[in-house]
Amino acid sequence: MQKKPSGRAYDRVETEPGIDKLVRNVTGLQKALKPLLRWAKKKIPLHAHKSTSLFLCATAGVRRLPVIDSMWLLDNAWTVLKNSPFICERDWVRIISGPEEAYFGWIALNYDSGILGARPRKATYGALDLGGSSLQVTFESDQQMNNDTSLYVSIGSVRHHLTAYSLPGYGLNEAFGKSVDYLYRKEFALGNVVVGSGGNIELKHPCLQDGYKDEYFCSRCSSNNKGGKELSGGGGLGTSLVLVGAPNWKECSALAKVAVNLSEWYDLGAGLDCAAQPCALRDSMPRPYGHFYVISGFYVVFRFFNLTSEATLDDVLAKGKDFCEKRWDVAKTSVAPQPFIDQYCFRAPYITSLLREGLHINDNQVSVGSGSITWTLGVALLEAGKAFSTRFGIRDLELFRFKINPLAFVPILLVSFILLLCALSCIGNWMPRFVRRQYLPISRLNSVSGASVLNMQSPFRFQHWSPVNSGKLFIYANDDHH
Repeated sequence: MQKKPSGRAYDRVETEPGIDKLVRNVTGLQKALKPLLRWAKKKIPLHAHKSTSLFLCATAGVRRLPVIDSMWLLDNAWTVLKNSPFICERDWVRIISGPEEAYFGWIALNYDSGILGARPRKATYGALDLGGSSLQVTFESDQQMNNDTSLYVSIGSVRHHLTAYSLPGYGLNEAFGKSVDYLYRKEFALGNVVVGSGGNIELKHPCLQDGYKDEYFCSRCSSNNKGGKELSGGGGLGTSLVLVGAPNWKECSALAKVAVNLSEWYDLGAGLDCAAQPCALRDSMPRPYGHFYVISGFYVVFRFFNLTSEATLDDVLAKGKDFCEKRWDVAKTSVAPQPFIDQYCFRAPYITSLLREGLHINDNQVSVGSGSITWTLGVALLEAGKAFSTRFGIRDLELFRFKINPLAFVPILLVSFILLLCALSCIGNWMPRFVRRQYLPISRLNSVSGASVLNMQSPFRFQHWSPVNSGKLFIYANDDHH
């Protein structure tokens, strides 16, 4: 087993619901963002407020919205953030792409593990970052991969060939929504629709406990079927249902597998055989390779069931089955108050099926990462690096190109090299100690280059990797919730 991430604590706070649920809801958006700002103002010294950068990075939940709705959210979030005591530019309030989100998670994981920039070079971990709406997959491989998912990254003198992609609809909340939609369509096909006294369709769910009954808005459920109450939510139409617990562990496990199978949700003809191929991946998608740390939503499920990082997926299934067999009034009081308690009976078989059948990752390829490792740490590292580069005048070399006579090139190069050595020697001798220690190396190892170059294909915009200024704190609002 390779060295595990340090599990170092990084301060963070979350609010509910995700901002993708707050389209046209100005009051709700303010209530979601202002607690984050209050928390940041307490954490950051007052004298540093005006020099601290503030970012909002929206992910899968906002990515799937119509452009008019996502722009409304970003514009109105900007209205709130620009009035804070921190520095915030309009371009810093944006949607990040799926591959960006995947890459940021990989950066966070391998930074926390002390691998990036290490000498001698160490094998990196793959990252499986499970959100509320999507799953991000990132891993390193020497094999030639799909051009749409390949990234080349230089950190110091070490070059990494990464594969990074996002699987929309595979996050924890979206997967449960898939299960409801599947049951909804199945009941209509069989003519077994039950309409309750309130006029809403009542739908029995095998992953909900005996005694459970509550309203649920199904954004995926077709509005063409009769009997459902059509509501607006997340920028689109859906159906208001009443979910009723009808616990059956065997049926629940089968339903979780359905939520993983790609052919159930796209027009791919005959259903995919999960035993024969990874049924969450299209044929063009590179297959996961190497050792992976599962983070974010995976960690949330392990924590919910009080499982340690040494627990197996079979332990998750055993805990899920036990939880599913409790009556709802007992189950909901058996854990601390938290969101989505009702969905964990489904989540246990879902994450197991997602790893084993959806991605074909063996149990011995998986370790559970720390709950503090999220993609937001990766964004903070890169943004802090860019801020450092700008502060010290590190620019793209294209700005300094000019024509030189070949005969004069060699002596100019030698003189420049001598001057550079002298400058470095002076800086090393005269720089005060407190200045030397102001910056935290990107991998926390002395061998890391001060301004390594990050080379990436589109859609990534950043160009430089630099040390992180430990005096800055970056804040993010994430729309994926577990």
